[in-house]
Amino acid sequence: MRTLLDGCERIMTLAAAAAAVVMMLLTTADALGRYLLNRPILVALEVTTNYLMIAAVFLALPYTYRQGANIRVTFLSDRLRGAPRLAVSYAVQVLSVVYCGAMLYATFQQLRNMHATGTLFTTVELPIWPGHALVVLGLLVLTLMMLLDLREVRAGRSSLLTGG
Repeated sequence: MRTLLDGCERIMTLAAAAAAVVMMLLTTADALGRYLLNRPILVALEVTTNYLMIAAVFLALPYTYRQGANIRVTFLSDRLRGAPRLAVSYAVQVLSVVYCGAMLYATFQQLRNMHATGTLFTTVELPIWPGHALVVLGLLVLTLMMLLDLREVRAGRSSLLTGG
């Protein structure tokens, strides 16, 4: 399972980086078209905000987790040793898994609703659900990674609790 998630993380990281590059190029082309040629790209805003930006953020979640780049407040855990520190570490990991799982469930329900109703953008007929699918995918891989890291808490190797 770990190997599969690592492969998913690598592919998703590359997709997130590609989305950021495409977003930059599309925004530049839209600005040049708007101000130099008076011909903006009509779908640039919708594609950027509802597909590319979501891909850049949510597909990169597993990578940021693995790198330990999440924001942490450690004033309590830094002062604890032994069993109390281990208990706090497990509690943090479990609460993070539960929170991510709740977000995953809510975004999956939203995805199902958007797909079932066939909700489209107002300016062009593009479906909204693919952006929601990217959120679900990012949260799913992140939740599974955090769940697998539960067994790493005792050794102090959970990516949630270690940082660069």
